[in-house]
Amino acid sequence: MAHALFLGFFFFFSLNTTWAASPALLLSPTSGSFIVGSTFDLSILLDTKGRVVSGLEVELFFPPDKLQLANPSVGRSLIQSWTTQPSFSNREGRIYLSGDTQNPGIRTSNGVVLTLNFRVIAPGSAQIEFGKKSRVFAGDGLPADILGQTVPAFLTLNPTPSIGPEIVSPTHPNLENWYRDSTVNFTWVKDSLADGFSYSLDHDPSGFPDSISETSETFASFSDLESGVWYFHLRQKVKEVWGGVSHFTIRIDKNPPSDFKVAVSPDKRTAERNLIVEFSAADSLSGLDHYEFKLVPLNLGSIEDPLFFNVDSPYFLSNLDIGRYHVIVRAFDRAGNRADQLVTITIVDPAYELVGADGLELMILLVLGGLALILLVMVLWIYKNHRAHIKHHIKNDIIKSARPFHGKKKKNHG
Repeated sequence: MAHALFLGFFFFFSLNTTWAASPALLLSPTSGSFIVGSTFDLSILLDTKGRVVSGLEVELFFPPDKLQLANPSVGRSLIQSWTTQPSFSNREGRIYLSGDTQNPGIRTSNGVVLTLNFRVIAPGSAQIEFGKKSRVFAGDGLPADILGQTVPAFLTLNPTPSIGPEIVSPTHPNLENWYRDSTVNFTWVKDSLADGFSYSLDHDPSGFPDSISETSETFASFSDLESGVWYFHLRQKVKEVWGGVSHFTIRIDKNPPSDFKVAVSPDKRTAERNLIVEFSAADSLSGLDHYEFKLVPLNLGSIEDPLFFNVDSPYFLSNLDIGRYHVIVRAFDRAGNRADQLVTITIVDPAYELVGADGLELMILLVLGGLALILLVMVLWIYKNHRAHIKHHIKNDIIKSARPFHGKKKKNHG
């Protein structure tokens, strides 16, 4: 008993020691606050935990609607030879690289893999995290992944401080929300001594209106704006002196999620009563928000009018009755735009699973055709083997049928 306990403790201790000694990938800084329009450096660091590391693969994701890579150049790095040159996508919010360290490997507690320079383009919260493809390889000659931990970064992105009039938007009130309405209204508070306002609307978070007054009112409207992140800038003039600038962020996404496919397992036509429905959509601007699902029976006499409900992929259908159904999946983005996909599924009796309705008709035709062919072969065989007999009977039948006719002719001539 004591021996077993000792082995158990030894095994548990070994597992924890191995985990503790597994290398980690982390980001620096792991947290911080930055202002829209500013830039900051973010370093990818490697802590080998005393192990020898010969190479690594890094996949990193960031929110492209809030951050953009400003300086995509490779600076100081512990990577000595790139197996895949670093690639960056500000559209997808993805960074990928892989390479080898110096031979036969390195030990480090704070090794810089890469330093990235980001620009803040919109306020909100941002998480930068490692992807599933991230790996760290041991330097013992075996291509084993020994990565034990990844540490993300959580950042707070603040809007550019406003030192001008307070701005609100009755149509797009929340700075962090996405809207599909492309008509935007702004209002602001007017100083009692103000005699004019200058404003502009663009994609620059640090934009600055000119010194020409557009209006003395406290209202501005823009229509038919294209999708994207917009910034409204405003300042006021008091006794011929222009004041500071206020900023307001607007996010517009008029486009639905991209087309996507709905896959049904084991098949769209099956005798199985339990099915798995899988789907995956994407939205490049505001991002995907959720899915809705509806199953519509197509049997005659069905009066059901099912409602849509929220689901995740994969979704499991259970205990379906024999019949045909429409499966409708809706993908919604964060602005409320949607894309629909419809597939038809058929649950059949096991006896008809292989042939199907069309296959059954074809099988009947084949059987009838086969019977006709057998009949034809039998007729030909009978004719071939009894041809003389058949000819004899046919000749006799012709003679018998002709005799009364010849008799009548002789009687007429007599």
